[in-house]
Amino acid sequence: METDIRCGEPSSRAFERETTTSAEQWSNWTTSQIGSAIEDERERTFELLTELLVRIQRDVIPEVVATLPALRGPVGPTGPTGKLPIAKEWTCETVFYEGSVVTYDGGSYQALRDTGEPPDNETHWQCLAAPGRDAKSIRHRGTYKEDSDYAAYDSVALNGGSFLALHDKPGRCPGPGWQLFASPGKRGVAGERGPQGELGPAGPPGKDAVKLVRWTLDRATYTATPVLSDGSWGPPLELRALFEQFWDEVR
Repeated sequence: METDIRCGEPSSRAFERETTTSAEQWSNWTTSQIGSAIEDERERTFELLTELLVRIQRDVIPEVVATLPALRGPVGPTGPTGKLPIAKEWTCETVFYEGSVVTYDGGSYQALRDTGEPPDNETHWQCLAAPGRDAKSIRHRGTYKEDSDYAAYDSVALNGGSFLALHDKPGRCPGPGWQLFASPGKRGVAGERGPQGELGPAGPPGKDAVKLVRWTLDRATYTATPVLSDGSWGPPLELRALFEQFWDEVR
């Protein structure tokens, strides 16, 4: 791979004459003139370097990138699966070597170097899992009662739903001090009718139906009472009005 990059020469002949005779003039220049000349030279040098970088970026880099596939070797075999070492509890006055994993104050850490420092030293240890905070469990208080005292995370049942207290003394439920935990469900769609079951065994024979045996007449009140076969009496029939109607019709 050959690349021809040449730095451009100054186009001004006045600059060439100036650089040739500048050394002879140094003894006659003031400090301000010398500083100005140095600043001019710095700017010209910066322009030349900028032009050189532009040419490298335009001509050299694409050529190098084009040859990378040929320079790259074959893919090597797959290495073994990486895994962290078994975590050990951090102990004082013990040296842990780089890559060691320890547990400390509820968290786990990996050593960045050989160290005897505790894992709270971030320059020596990398936190793998920070310690968590203990969660507060929900306390089930059963059905809500207005005369009961409730605290944060108390759970109550009310009207088919459940509510969670957001803070101590949450007030009347439902209300701003309560969070709906589970709303009551709606009645589901009726399922398909199942097949008819098998015919059950015959039951024991029932009692014989009662029969009318006779009538008992009460002439004083014009009533007729039926007597049934089981010895009971049926409701009496009032016959006075019937006889009076008959008598009025035949007179």
